This record gives sequence, C-alpha cells and structure tokens, in this order.
Amino acid sequence: MWDFKKQLVFSFKKIQIQDFTAMKTLINFKETSYLKTILVLFVLAGLVSSCDFGVTNPGRIQEEDLNTVQGMNALVTGMSADFSYVYDDLSLRGAMLSDELAGSGSYYLTSTLRHGRVDPEDVGFYWEGVQQARFVAENGIERMKEVLGDDFQGNPLTVRAYLFAGFSNRIIAENYNRDVIDKGSAQPASETFQRAVGYFEEAVQQAQAANESDYLTAAHGGLAQVYVGLGNWSMALQHASQVPTDFVHSAAYSNNSGRESNEYRLETHDRYEASALNTLAASRSPQDPRVPITDCSATPEACSDELAADGQTIMLRQEKFPELGSDIPIVKGTEMRLIEAEAALLDDDLQTAMNKINEVRNHHGLQDTSASEIGELGGSDRSDAWDILDQERFLTLWLEGRRLHDLRRWDHYFLDGGTIVYEGVTRRASYFPIAESECAANENVECEKPYTD
Repeated sequence: MWDFKKQLVFSFKKIQIQDFTAMKTLINFKETSYLKTILVLFVLAGLVSSCDFGVTNPGRIQEEDLNTVQGMNALVTGMSADFSYVYDDLSLRGAMLSDELAGSGSYYLTSTLRHGRVDPEDVGFYWEGVQQARFVAENGIERMKEVLGDDFQGNPLTVRAYLFAGFSNRIIAENYNRDVIDKGSAQPASETFQRAVGYFEEAVQQAQAANESDYLTAAHGGLAQVYVGLGNWSMALQHASQVPTDFVHSAAYSNNSGRESNEYRLETHDRYEASALNTLAASRSPQDPRVPITDCSATPEACSDELAADGQTIMLRQEKFPELGSDIPIVKGTEMRLIEAEAALLDDDLQTAMNKINEVRNHHGLQDTSASEIGELGGSDRSDAWDILDQERFLTLWLEGRRLHDLRRWDHYFLDGGTIVYEGVTRRASYFPIAESECAANENVECEKPYTD
C-alpha cells in the first residue's frame, strides 16, 4: 500500500515548501488522491468478487473420449511407438548376451550379459516393455472393432494393428522361453508363437481386403518366422515363398525424441557400451556390406575414443544403425531365402540349400560360397553347410534381435562357455528370464536363472 505520510515528507523536503498554505494545499491534494485511489480499489474489488474465476480440473482424459474414428490413427501410431521402444533395447541386450557384440561398457547389466548371465531382477524394463507392446496392440484391435464398426474390415489401420500384435508376440517367443498372459501360469514359448500365428493370419486377410501389398508381404514373412519357431517347416516354406528377396519391413525410429530414437546409435556411437571386437562380423568387415564396422583403433579421427567404455576393449563400432532415426528390419526377404535353405538342409538337399544361401549373398554383391557336405553345426573347420548357414544367418540378421533364438533352437555350441572378450559362464543363457516384478506380483509364476555358472 502507498504510504501517504512518507510520500508527504518526501514531497515536502523535495520542494522545500516554506509557507503553511502551500503545505496545506499539498496535503489536501495528496489526501484527495489517496482517497480516490482507495475508492477505485474498492470498486474493482466488488467487480472482481462478482466474477467467477474458478478453475475446474477436468481430470484425466476419459477413455471413451478416445473412442472416435479420428482417434484410431493415433491408436495405431501408439502401437508402433510401443513396439519400437522395446524392440531396439531388447535387440541390443540380446546382442550382448549372444555372440553378436561384446559388452564393453560399464553398466551393471552389460557386465553380466557379456559373461552370458542375466537374472530376473535385472530385466524388469524389458519384460514390462514387451508385455505393454503386446497389450496395446491386442487391446487396441478390440477397441478398433467397436469404434470403426463396418469400417474395421479391410482398413489399412486394421492391417497394421494385427501386424503389431503378431510381431509383439513373436519377439516375446523368440527372446523368452516362457510367457505369461493376464497373471496366469507360465506357458512355453510355443504357445506364444501359436498366438502370433492367429494375428498374422488375420493380417493376411485384412491386407488382401485392403489391397495393401506391402503389409500382406510383411504378414507372410511374420508367419514364416513364427512357423520356424514352431518347427512347422512346410508352413514356413509356404509363407516364405510369398516374400521377394529384396523386401524389407522395418520398425520405425526417429530423432524427434529420446523415446523414438534408436538405442544402437546411443549405446555404440554416443557411448561405447558394446563393441564388435572378436565377433564374426568383425572378421568379415569391411568386405561384407551386411556388417559395416568402424575400427576406432585404426581410424581414431572418426571416433571419440579408441577404447570402449570399459577402458580396455578396442572399440569396433557398428555402422548398421548409425543414426538416431535408423530403422530396424523386422521382416526381410533375405531371411526368407535362408529359411528355405535351412528347410533344404533338414531335407538333406545340399544343392538347394547352397543355391538359396548364394541367392542372399549375390543380393548383397558377394560371390558364391560352397560346401562339400551338409555336416553338422560346429564342425571342425566350420565349412560344412550347417556352419555356413549359421554364419549367413548371423551376418544377414546381425543386430536385428534374432540371434538369441537361433542359439537356443540350435542348441548352439557357443552356449557352452562361449567367449568373445570376457569369459563366458559354463552354460550361457539363451533367453531372457521372466522378470522378478512378474514373479513377485503373480503367485502362479516362479522365476528361474537361465544360465549355469
């Protein structure tokens, strides 16, 4: 509030009023101005009190407010975002748990993965992430049916939703040996592969109705992949044949935000948490374009350091996903040819197997390779057809989240104490365990350790 007495003294001293009349005039002026000011304030207060300035908190957006035709595009975009968010993280950690990358950083989880260890208490983020991706897709489909009505059938958004449901189930089945639905008992991965079949089959029908050829091809590719997981090779071949060699369907990434960015870029370029040192990829780069690598010890000017984050491992930096917005393939035609090659080997057809393998190599500008016999995985000189197939799948699908499942389904020799840079445990983990958070909340599930020290 304005202090009349202080202001009067200030004015008196400043103008040095000498006579009483002048001073009285000044006092009357100040008093009048002060009273007028008070009167104005009282009037304003009355006006303010007669107005309603209350703010009503509408609360969280209600679920029914999202059930609009216009909201369905955002719903499917959310499915895509949730899938991509966990896919790169799980792929990177799987690469360090397998033989694709050496865990060369200082994170605690990295320090266990590189030895072949992974414990239930350390993987809650990944378990919850894949479960969320699946729930959002599957639950979203039911919402879309209700909202879109007759427009649900043959809608491109419907096709995409079924694809995300199928792929979410696929990555769970490939990376975990058990799964849990709605706090039920743990079920084998085969049940989740079969669950994916249903969604991919529906995606095929919806893509045909919508005349979406790329989505149709992706659905056939997804079916081929999950039928491999189920060991149903006749069905795998049937669907693989529908995918041309040059076809690629990817999970989308972007540099718009941290949630949308590719984790490989962050952990192998911005931070040197994983190196390709001593891997098959390193032995084939730079001749093989499928495994682009920068050797930071040979070209230090291209890197921030010659060594990885552990301070001792030479940094061989992956360049397959060099940008925050680098997309990660989910289905590729080259994988389909390798599925056909594997089926041929299982049928003792060496010539067909090598033809399919060389079709993939030629696609990448590489010369033919050959094998004199089918042999078996882990042969003495690694030159039999099974070892060549193993190498070709490694190189073709490098860092795409597929290797861990190959090690498990083949009972690969690397699992028996395999070492890249850091010594492996007696029996390395070939899958991620159900997280401790699930076991603690679900009395039907007991956690397990997937490795042997």
